[in-house]
Amino acid sequence: MPIQTRFTDLPPLGPSNTVRLHTHEFSGAGCRRSAYIQAGLHADEHPGLLVIQHLQEMLVELHQQGRILGRIVLCPFANPVGMTQNVLGFWTGRFNLANGENFNRNFPDLVPLLEAQSSAPETAAKTPAQRLKHALAALTPSDTVSAVRQSLLGEALQHDLVLDLHCDTAGVLHLYANQAQRNQALKLAECMDIKVVFLEASAGGQPFDESCNRPWDWLIEKGLCSAEERPFAASIELRGQADVNDQLAREDALGILDFLASEGLLRLDAPVRARCVPQVYPLEGASHLPSPGHGLLVWKKRPGESISKGELIAELVPVDAAIGTPRVPIFSDVDGVVVVQPLFKLVRAGQRVGLLAGVEPLPNRRSGQLLNHF
Repeated sequence: MPIQTRFTDLPPLGPSNTVRLHTHEFSGAGCRRSAYIQAGLHADEHPGLLVIQHLQEMLVELHQQGRILGRIVLCPFANPVGMTQNVLGFWTGRFNLANGENFNRNFPDLVPLLEAQSSAPETAAKTPAQRLKHALAALTPSDTVSAVRQSLLGEALQHDLVLDLHCDTAGVLHLYANQAQRNQALKLAECMDIKVVFLEASAGGQPFDESCNRPWDWLIEKGLCSAEERPFAASIELRGQADVNDQLAREDALGILDFLASEGLLRLDAPVRARCVPQVYPLEGASHLPSPGHGLLVWKKRPGESISKGELIAELVPVDAAIGTPRVPIFSDVDGVVVVQPLFKLVRAGQRVGLLAGVEPLPNRRSGQLLNHF
């Protein structure tokens, strides 16, 4: 089949302010399975945008060679609203400037809609895909962002594999996935050389990947499908915001192709490359360290380095204090690894100054309340 490009028109942001999404579809005839990959849901996170461009070029070549077996859909930018939010030269695409809401929170929860339709006699013979489609159709978006979320979720729910490309401020490759899909998460991590894997049962906050997973949890719990039918959804953090270059993007794209090949969606000459041995961390063990005050953050550790509980990992320099005022020490509260640091080192009291991956759950972390809203 030829490569298809589709456009989805969305409600305008205002008079004469049109918004639309577009996707590229690559299809083969050797496999019924499919994958959906998007980037830029947080529109100030740009490494994934370049990865998608490399994937497009690689998939065009594979398509010409007849090596694509399944169906692969790419969304080059998943947040056209956020991509309009450039303020004084800075992209502010993580939060909706209209209301301050994180673009990757509050995606539709289809479970109440599935429950509402389950009592209707005509739904008894419906397949899981038909139930999901019916529930999605019952949504009534109230604004442009809601329509974007409905469109993205509607596309994702048609596929067996869903990859959402993000990045953090400054950090190492890591990914988030559901603990019920540990094996696929580890396979993806091996293919992409991702050493840090966060697994959880319920993150909370309805981010995109959880919005894909929750209705399948319900279908499995009600005995309407098997656990093996559940699609795999993961959020991949492609290092930090400054890590936008062709070498990294090409390596990440090749890793994604390796994963798709391992899942039977395409054929490559080389076998899947197991590049590393990933370490799994519970999301309940992720520590978002707050700043103890205002000042300049000086790290003693780099992203990817191991740390021990109680170890000095950073210091805060109080730039407005009297001469001779000592620095404020910041200690690790976990045994694990440094995953993320802020890109800008001048910080405010209470601001997150680091993400640490700990091997043990922390007492203040609760399932269903694991995602912060920064």
